[in-house]
Amino acid sequence: MISLGDNRFFIKADKYNWILIEKTSGKKDRHHYFSNQKQLSRFIGEFKLKESLSKQRPQSIEISSRTPSYSSVIEEKIERLERYINQITNKDYK
Repeated sequence: MISLGDNRFFIKADKYNWILIEKTSGKKDRHHYFSNQKQLSRFIGEFKLKESLSKQRPQSIEISSRTPSYSSVIEEKIERLERYINQITNKDYK
């Protein structure tokens, strides 16, 4: 099992799936199953973005013509996350 560095999410794989294990404060952990790394990265990226946006106050977000769109920001972050996951899993699953 590979930690994503935050002691909340861990990755493991079986023959058919990438498995994301989400540590919860309760007794049971949540398991999320994905058929490829791209789906896994997208799930984590969107989850983290939603989490961070929910912590911000709407007044603190200043929107202008120079503000990047949601989709461009999320796509860039997901691509970086996908490369990172690929990097750490290649070490352990080869």
